[in-house]
Amino acid sequence: MSKQKKLIVGAIFLGVVLILITLFLLPRKSDLTLEAPAPPREVTPVLLPPPIPSTIVAKADLPIQDVKQLTESTLKDYLSKPIKWKDGIIDASINLHLDALTMTSTADGTVSVRSPFRFNGWIRVSKEIFGKVLEKRENFEGKATASLTLTPTLNPDWRITAKMTSDISIQKVELEILGIPVSVRRILTELVREKVLPKLEDLIVKHITSIDIKTRVAGLWAKLYEPMVLKQTPPIVLIMEPLEILAENLSSDGEMLFLSFGIKTYIQANIGETSTDPVSYVGPRADLPNIHFVDSLESGYHIIAPIDVTYTTIENFAKPHVEKTHKLKGVDTIVENLTLYGSGTQLAAGVGFSMPTFGANGQLYMLGTPVYEATTASLSVTEFDYSLTTQNLLLEIAEHVGEGIFPNLRTTVEEKLLFPLETELTTLRDKLSDVIADRSIGTYLHLHGTVDTLTPETLYLTQEGVRVPVRLQGNLTCEITLNASNVP
Repeated sequence: MSKQKKLIVGAIFLGVVLILITLFLLPRKSDLTLEAPAPPREVTPVLLPPPIPSTIVAKADLPIQDVKQLTESTLKDYLSKPIKWKDGIIDASINLHLDALTMTSTADGTVSVRSPFRFNGWIRVSKEIFGKVLEKRENFEGKATASLTLTPTLNPDWRITAKMTSDISIQKVELEILGIPVSVRRILTELVREKVLPKLEDLIVKHITSIDIKTRVAGLWAKLYEPMVLKQTPPIVLIMEPLEILAENLSSDGEMLFLSFGIKTYIQANIGETSTDPVSYVGPRADLPNIHFVDSLESGYHIIAPIDVTYTTIENFAKPHVEKTHKLKGVDTIVENLTLYGSGTQLAAGVGFSMPTFGANGQLYMLGTPVYEATTASLSVTEFDYSLTTQNLLLEIAEHVGEGIFPNLRTTVEEKLLFPLETELTTLRDKLSDVIADRSIGTYLHLHGTVDTLTPETLYLTQEGVRVPVRLQGNLTCEITLNASNVP
């Protein structure tokens, strides 16, 4: 072989060797591995908006018949003995027989009493004639009616005071004894006004004003500071912080005296697993305040009840939709090992991926903002994008696998991260509706309530998962049983 040919062959051999070395040193498909560092697993505390006060309307009912029966019984005992009367030469003994009282009330709480009674007795006149004292006694009987009007007033310090006016109508009874005209009507009117009406007034006022409303309301006020367990299974607990007492003036429907007052309070509901956490008073205890009177009460509550969805729960729901082979720009991309957690104020999603066609694989991390979608009643993630460290690493291999692959992977994961909340919201409404619809608490408290609207608020992240505060609105009334005998 000539020297020239040898040089040509040597050059070709050297070129082949250099090409092989270059190909060997170039990145191979199996070497396209991405291992991005994970975003920090620390959630930023969220400043929650101030709560909206609720007003629980409480209604205390006092049956007019309670006052009537107690007054009637006491007055009959008082009148069981004859009433003695004397004025100069005239003295008398009168028996009063009380018939059934009638007691009614008007819309403004004014109580009207009509007290018919029968009377009988004797009147004696002692008269000195020519140095001798002559006595003569005459018997009499008749009918009369006493009328009273009582206006009770509830004061800011919870005392009930009352003003009363009265009148009497007596059948005309006139006698003449020893030539002296004697007006039984005048005597009886004086007796009834001095002896009977004041007693009747005192009894009615006493029975109404002795009702210790303050003690019962104070007991209710104190109980509001304690977690109120409405149901054991599943646990449903209301936590309140009472603020003030509003009240209307006393009213009536003719048979009952009503006291309507409203307790303004903050309310939070713990339902299900969250209610098992230890709870503390949301504010310092305060004594029962004085009443703030208003023209009308507006009932309405705002209860914030959280729905907690753990990251694990969302993962398990999303994995069948995310962890599989996706066709991204015609390239098979296998997604696996979905991991969700909170990072700052964002939801972090880590996924493992592999693209056999390009020999690319690794771990990617994306960050997005979780939101509640009202149209689908579900959790979703918006503004989903790769973490900064992931983006930097993607630039290094994008030229090998195509720039459109990874944006498509991000979009695919975002679309699959949906978690329905319709069942949780329905369950929340049903549970609360069930326990407040008609419920007795203790011996003299009764709750009636409705759940009218249910609105998810802005959600936020905790270390364990996503928390969706749900605002429940409706009416909640509390009936307090009272009676004139003041039984606790």
